[in-house]
This record gives sequence, C-alpha cells and structure tokens, in this order.
Amino acid sequence: MPVTMTEKNKRPSAEKTRAALIESGLRLFGERGFGATSTRGIAAGAGANIASIAYHFGGKEGLHMACAEAIVEKISEAAGLGVLASDPGDDAEKAAAIIETALIAMIRFFVVQPEAKYIAAFVMREMTHPSAALDLIYSRMFYPLHGALCRLWGAATDNDPDSPATRLAVFAVIGQVIYFRLGRPIICKRMGWKDMGPKEADQIIAVIAGNLKTLISAAKDD
Repeated sequence: MPVTMTEKNKRPSAEKTRAALIESGLRLFGERGFGATSTRGIAAGAGANIASIAYHFGGKEGLHMACAEAIVEKISEAAGLGVLASDPGDDAEKAAAIIETALIAMIRFFVVQPEAKYIAAFVMREMTHPSAALDLIYSRMFYPLHGALCRLWGAATDNDPDSPATRLAVFAVIGQVIYFRLGRPIICKRMGWKDMGPKEADQIIAVIAGNLKTLISAAKDD
C-alpha cells in the first residue's frame, strides 16, 4: 500500500519527538534518578505530550532503557569501537597509537560535548543504584570497549590481555578520562578556567597522552 504524503510528514515529527524525549530523559534521570523523575517532567522538558512517552516507549521504564541505548550508541561512536576492533598484529607501536586515538576521541567527547554532562550523570546514577539499564550499558558498551582496549594493551606491552594487571591498567587509563568529566567544577577552579572547551581539552590530551606512554613503557619493563 503506497505511503501517503500525510504519513511521510508525520515520520520526521515522530522521530523528533522521540529524540527530544530521550534527551529530556537523559538529563532528568541523571539529575534526579529514576524514582524522582516524573513522566510529566520528562514530557515538559521535551515539549511533548505526556502520552507520547507511552506511545514511543511503552512507559517510563521503556524510556529509561532507550536512554541507556542512546548512551551506548554515543559513547561507542565517540570512542571509535570500530577502530578499536582493528588488529595491529605484532606491531606494538600501532597498538599503542590506536589506544591513544581512542582516548583522545573520548576526552574530546566527555570534556567538550555538552551532552556528555547528562550521560555521565546518568551512568553515575546507575553505578550507585543499578538497574537493567546498567546491565545494558555494561554488556553492549563498557564490556566490549574495555575488552578491546585490553587486547590492544596486551599487544602494545607484550602482556596477557586477560591478566588482572592488564584489566586494572586499562581501568586506570579510562578512569583518567572519566575524572575530567566528573571533576570538572573542581578542575576548573584549580586551573583558573571559566569552563572546559577545545583549548582546555588539548591541554588535558597532552597530559593523558604522556601518562599513557609512561604506563605502556612501565608495563613493557614489567
């Protein structure tokens, strides 16, 4: 059956509403938590009818999971999971370069992009009050991201990618990136920055890239 012009016009509007609800949900779930966030508040933040939440997601729980899926997509894209999946073979320098490229991309996302504030807040809420959303984020984003970095770390340092030492080293590397998002107000005060933008991100990248080289060199020696 052919699609009418009216139906074609509805599609962009429906997609826009769905995206606005996810954006509003990310912000409010991150700020207030799942229990303290109302569907009325989410709808108001999105400029949408409250009934649109049930229409698009089946309810608040469905929207919460959709927000988790959006986080998976955004961070996976920002970190370049496709690039991380590449095989450096026996080239330790290539493996280290891929790790550095991924870290730089994550820093630019978490430090510069405004939406990263709400993503970080949402994930931190899930860390302290775990739900099915955290399971989704872990299984579809964090586990493959951490696993890919461990594999590359093993190639860069000639160590076992599955060893506890490798896993902890990768946690430490990722933790540096996350801190510059979570510790933003304190860092800005101490550094005398009004905010963090591309210029500040470049300074952070220089430090973290140096730290990465030092950690990889130390792991090789061990």
